[in-house]
Amino acid sequence: MKRTVIFGIAIFLVIVFISSSAAAADTSIDLNINTNDVEARIDVKFNPLETPMSIGGGFLYSDDKTKYWLANLYVAVKDEVFTPALGLGLGLKGVFGNTDFVTFDRDTAALAFQFLGDYDFRKTSVNIPISIFASVAYAPEILSFSDTDRYFDIYTGAAFHINYFAAVYVGYRDIEIDYKAGGIKNELSDDAFFLGITISF
Repeated sequence: MKRTVIFGIAIFLVIVFISSSAAAADTSIDLNINTNDVEARIDVKFNPLETPMSIGGGFLYSDDKTKYWLANLYVAVKDEVFTPALGLGLGLKGVFGNTDFVTFDRDTAALAFQFLGDYDFRKTSVNIPISIFASVAYAPEILSFSDTDRYFDIYTGAAFHINYFAAVYVGYRDIEIDYKAGGIKNELSDDAFFLGITISF
């Protein structure tokens, strides 16, 4: 199973990268792991000097007590606010996946509102190669589908930029998904710290 998931991540990243690299001015690939999880993400910014729009996607597989996988696609607009170091944005994030509750599975499907923010100290007077970031995605019941009743996730962390094209980061992730099917309610609640790398092109 793990080999299949890792192979799926690799194929996903290659396809998205090839299809978007010709039109993209800025593309970054993230990979983060911890003891039980592996996650890969890609972000493509189109003409970042003119239109602050980005699209991307990701895939998360967790082999903890509750096994689950989640995939997502998103579109967002994020730009500098008040100061060049501060970036804020909004977007939409489509999420789908599956959670294994041992005796039964639940399907995940939601269209979430996404809020983004980061602060890059390289663009301040201190000029140190560190940035902090956060994102929150939320889908209420009306925007949750299949077995899903509500979706919520939050990501936050700090990155150390080795150079313009590479960074290492530590982060924290919390995912909360409510399910309701056949009159039975279930909840996936998973939070974890992770270590990752970002490579930009």
